[in-house]
Amino acid sequence: MKKSRIHNILQLHTDSKVNERGFTVVEAVVSIALIAILSLVVYSLFFSTSRILKYSEEQVKRSAVIRVIKENVATSVRNNNYIYGTSKKALGITRIENLPVIDLSGQEYPEYSFDLEYLGIGERNILRYKVSLEHNHDSANAFEFLIEVYKP
Repeated sequence: MKKSRIHNILQLHTDSKVNERGFTVVEAVVSIALIAILSLVVYSLFFSTSRILKYSEEQVKRSAVIRVIKENVATSVRNNNYIYGTSKKALGITRIENLPVIDLSGQEYPEYSFDLEYLGIGERNILRYKVSLEHNHDSANAFEFLIEVYKP
């Protein structure tokens, strides 16, 4: 009797196994839908990350260009010489347009140009300039900032 009871339990267990013939159509459709949803999520994450990376690289480059312009204008004002890479002086101007961006080591940034406008002199002999930085391929994205240079 004990043996037939174990036999009955084992028989029930083997009868409740997964269908040996394969997947049903519903199971296949559900698995394909899940794979499609996961692929869409991974795809959107990848492209949003690449877009953020591109924007960050542009910001870093623009920060470097701003630093170069500040150095060039400050050096020109303090030493009363030409803005590096141009034949223009920062002292005695009202407005200069389309100046190239070249750092003191000679590296050029051909995709950028800038306009320099003298705003006046402030307290303690501080000269104020407005700079309009333009990306040559996208003039709608002009970036403006102020430079204050102490002239001893």
